[in-house]
Amino acid sequence: MPPDVSALTTYLPVPRPEMAVVPSGFEEIELDSGEFLFREGDKNNGRMYVVRKGKLAVLKEMKGLERLINTAETGDVIGEVSFFSGEPRTASVKAVDSSSIFVLSNTTFEKMVLRNPEVGLKVIRGLVATLREFEKRSGWR
Repeated sequence: MPPDVSALTTYLPVPRPEMAVVPSGFEEIELDSGEFLFREGDKNNGRMYVVRKGKLAVLKEMKGLERLINTAETGDVIGEVSFFSGEPRTASVKAVDSSSIFVLSNTTFEKMVLRNPEVGLKVIRGLVATLREFEKRSGWR
């Protein structure tokens, strides 16, 4: 049975006509507390993730120690850097609580953007906003 994806309009800029495309390309996965979604350095698997419920820790290895650099909660997108760059994962993501995650494949995302280019523009704007927020918090800006 495909996941209930009606709530995705809250998480991603998916217009109502696109909802018909979503179930065929999305899957839903469950993570137990302490379980990793992926680890820093893992090969890009052509997927990004949307937190449906729960809380995840975004961890980066620095000087041999794993450091918390961010958290992700309901509605947050994870794995977008690797998804768009094609490079290995830049951080590890581990469930803090039991979590439910929507998985978006690159094939489904491409179909969504081809059918409605505004989806791509909204995602780009969201990524830029996330980058700016990270720059502010890290003192780079």
